[in-house]
Amino acid sequence: MMCGGTPWRKEGITIVWDETTWAELDVAYCWNQWQPCTPMGKRAKQQARAFQPGEERLWQQVLREQEEIQAWIEGHPRYQSVIQACLEAMPDIEVQLEKLGSGETLGLTDWFHMKQFLWQFRQLNKTLREQGFSALSLLCPEEFAELEQYLAQLNPGPAWTPAFWIDDAYDDDLRMLRQQLRRLEIKEQERTEQNKRAIEQAYGIRRNRLGTWVVPRNTPLEEMLRKDGRVVCHVETLYDVTFGLREEADGALARLQAQVEAREKAVCVWLTQQFEPVQPSLRQWVRKLTHFDVQWARYQAGRKWGGVRPEWDADRFGLLGAFHPKIAEELAAEGEGVTPIDVEVRRGVTVITGPNMGGKTVALKTIGLIAVLAHYGLFVPARSCRLPLVGWIASMLGDQQSTKQGLSRFGAEVMRLTHWLGQEGAGLLLLDEIGRGTNPAEGTALAQAITKHLSSRSSWTVHVTHYHEVNQLSGIRRYQVAGLCWETLEGEEFEHGKAWRARLSRHMDYRLIPMEEAGTSIAEALRLSMLLGLPEEIVMDAKRRLGGWKDEGEAKAGSG
Repeated sequence: MMCGGTPWRKEGITIVWDETTWAELDVAYCWNQWQPCTPMGKRAKQQARAFQPGEERLWQQVLREQEEIQAWIEGHPRYQSVIQACLEAMPDIEVQLEKLGSGETLGLTDWFHMKQFLWQFRQLNKTLREQGFSALSLLCPEEFAELEQYLAQLNPGPAWTPAFWIDDAYDDDLRMLRQQLRRLEIKEQERTEQNKRAIEQAYGIRRNRLGTWVVPRNTPLEEMLRKDGRVVCHVETLYDVTFGLREEADGALARLQAQVEAREKAVCVWLTQQFEPVQPSLRQWVRKLTHFDVQWARYQAGRKWGGVRPEWDADRFGLLGAFHPKIAEELAAEGEGVTPIDVEVRRGVTVITGPNMGGKTVALKTIGLIAVLAHYGLFVPARSCRLPLVGWIASMLGDQQSTKQGLSRFGAEVMRLTHWLGQEGAGLLLLDEIGRGTNPAEGTALAQAITKHLSSRSSWTVHVTHYHEVNQLSGIRRYQVAGLCWETLEGEEFEHGKAWRARLSRHMDYRLIPMEEAGTSIAEALRLSMLLGLPEEIVMDAKRRLGGWKDEGEAKAGSG
């Protein structure tokens, strides 16, 4: 279903999430750290699909296997590199299996790949068995014995090696032909050496490291060598000429070479016949290895961000100590730390309010990223995670302006929201300031109406908003960012420049605080504007206007 840049199911039946959601949540940062080692594992990852509702048992099995890998690694840390090396050295034998299935004879290169696969697979199984790794058991004792038999056929000599060649032990006729060939080759080498020495004695020259002679042009020596039938000119330049010994065809040698090649081909035919019946077993072993590689890589990826196993919960997304690994890395590069979030999202709508730069959008991205990772059977960056499997995940976090379609931000936002509201089944919808692309009055009304509509649906929606009216709706869950600690912030002397970002970050409490009832909005934006140097008369005028707007709004609400 999801292969990096194509985040939807290939069958085209149910869109789970789109490229915009994938990009807004920065999923690629974690996705790219999930790196299987084998070519088969890499293909399997490209074809991986997210777990869907109804697949909870299979999903939990995949997660349990990673826990077993984790437990084994903790007890056998030094063998982790051994397993990694075996997986990285594992060749792809898909071509060889296709040939076996079609009756095509495997050649020398094919058998080299086949033996490499069996050798590394044996090493992997042997290590796991000897170190008591019961999880994801690849081969049972009977299968391991079969594997030894197959390797023995590719190691007919007394010494076992991972390399492959047509050993003399395969065929007595082949061994005798090779012995004859070697004797003839030795005689030919001796004859060649004698001829070279004769030429060097006749002309007083010495061959170079390539076994040829380089002589100056337009000299008597060049003229004599050109007339000597034992040598032939190889290369000419403006200054010299290179001569080599003329090769003489040896019919006996050529015939023996052809006979040896025929016997080697016969061995390849015999080996192919031996392995054709076991092709289904080999394919099954490849599938087992691929599953192990993908699971091993899943765990290794989750380990990089200190992930935990997500647990299934039919009704809620419950996160404790959750964070976004990419954002954490970016903050660490600036010498700052990320504030983990605790949040519980139930069916209907959960509204998050708080000050600008308070981390609300980061919270949305964190919730969405964890949901995507969990649906792919990965451990998630949190201290604890409980969530359901959903049919789709959608985010609307950034600037949705579409110049290609000629739409404003507001128009593109409405079209995108309309699309996801029409999705069948329950999903997770992440909204960031819906309605802010139009005038405040209409935007407020629209945000209220959308939130009210979503609160009665079976999906899970998280809506980040500054609209106070949205927070006043009934039937929603509420969170508020703890916000700035004004006492300590205003006690510091403020300086303009880049330092203000770090200063605000030091005094911002990014924790999400549950609100049992609708609270009053805090005009932190005006206080912050004054702190950042906006003229006081502007801020005071804004305060007066804000008070009048609130009074007018309350009067309208009372009359309604």
